[in-house]
Amino acid sequence: MPELPIIGSLRQKWKRSIPSNILKAGPLLNVREGEVIILTYTSAADKMKIFSTFIREGLENGDAVAYSYPDEESETVRAELKDHGIDVEKYEKDGTLRMRSLTKFFMPNGKLDFERAVVDALNWWTEAKRRGHKHARGIEDVGNFSFVNGQWQKYVKDYWLDPRWDDPNVSEWVTSKEPVGVVYVPFLMEITAINVERMMEKQVTELLEAFGRGNVAPARFIDLIEDVDSFSRSIGLDHEGLAGRKILLEFDPISDYEKVVEDLAKESMANVEPISVFTSSISPIHTRLAKQPAIKFFLTSISVSTPESTSENKVILPANNMSLILDAISGLLETHADANVCFVFHDLSELLTSMGQEKTFIFLRHALDMLSSEKITGLFLLNASAHEPKLISTIRELFSNQLTYDENGLRVVKIS
Repeated sequence: MPELPIIGSLRQKWKRSIPSNILKAGPLLNVREGEVIILTYTSAADKMKIFSTFIREGLENGDAVAYSYPDEESETVRAELKDHGIDVEKYEKDGTLRMRSLTKFFMPNGKLDFERAVVDALNWWTEAKRRGHKHARGIEDVGNFSFVNGQWQKYVKDYWLDPRWDDPNVSEWVTSKEPVGVVYVPFLMEITAINVERMMEKQVTELLEAFGRGNVAPARFIDLIEDVDSFSRSIGLDHEGLAGRKILLEFDPISDYEKVVEDLAKESMANVEPISVFTSSISPIHTRLAKQPAIKFFLTSISVSTPESTSENKVILPANNMSLILDAISGLLETHADANVCFVFHDLSELLTSMGQEKTFIFLRHALDMLSSEKITGLFLLNASAHEPKLISTIRELFSNQLTYDENGLRVVKIS
């Protein structure tokens, strides 16, 4: 691609336009403070990639972490954590990481004792807080409930629904009695994982309904298998086949096109891959995904003249400042140099209207050049109905992967 004068001047600004602390990497998993997540999986899922990331983020953040796992995995979990860069012995020795098989946790004396397990977990929360940890993170991988002979009902009734977890009249770990349900204090972050591989659909439904009975806790249910390719399978690919593609999505603005971006975000998070979204603060995409802490948002605004970080996952950029958008892309690529990453740009129509065709095409060509790596997936959104056919045709020529979304849903126009 020929060197354009404006690109040369932009490169001179990159290293000083956006402070590095604004572009720092945030958490890659969508677990909020005070939240409980129920995660279902099968043997086809790379659950240890999810668990290791959650554990490593916690340890690096100054959290205490407890991990309980099926007995049959006792020989492998430590090796898996080490393979994902966690110094297990170091953190176990200083008490920051607590690892136990399900039998050791629930049957320390050879007899199932949910009462003791509840007390033990509550005491661990208290001890973690006393020691000054930022959070108490827990992963309880109950597998297929073989430690209770498959009788998950007993686990839910005698352990999960114990009032000491979340009864406002009993528990010190509850902060709200609002109609939305019990809310745990922000100190806690919990994942309960279940292997549903040998369960029938009806059994899985009954199980999840039991976990979510009433307003027990702000628990969310995540199907690891469902989310791991939620976007890619809609266009006839698997996640591996999606990586590295730069895709143009032409959308009808009156449709629910933001669902496409949501599916892509879910897939990125399920595969523990960073995703960054460039959009405006009032866009349907931001409205729909704003509460997802694993998404890094770059929001354009006419009310700022320099980049401002408003939270861990939100940066405000001056509207229509092409150099700062490119600067943010460059910084993110440096931050995640060794990872598969995903970028979403919404929307090109606003750039065409505000910056004009020439500057928009300069930005687009250079952005595509920066994102050319096979590790980088990019989705560019365009409201095709807002522009002349000749202009749309020119933009399409830049993309070998093209989709459309309207009231009839998602359609593949071209996949390279």
